[in-house]
Amino acid sequence: MTYTSGKAPGACNTEDLDTDTSNDLNFATGQRNRKAVETQIAVLALAGHAVHELRCGDFLVCKYGYSHYAQDFDALQAFARRLGVSK
Repeated sequence: MTYTSGKAPGACNTEDLDTDTSNDLNFATGQRNRKAVETQIAVLALAGHAVHELRCGDFLVCKYGYSHYAQDFDALQAFARRLGVSK
């Protein structure tokens, strides 16, 4: 289903009167690794953990003055599973 929103007749700048506002991806739908990383960080944040992304694709997870270093995204996911934060 496509939804469009139109400008009022007589409004200025009315070229492209109707704009397609459907939530369709404007890029290839292959692997979206960035979304997976952001989702994992958000899940840990909801559990009270602060996740810091470091320069080389590694992560530092902190809570209550303790920290855990994760070398890559797989290590971050494994740590989240060990905590019981994600499946």
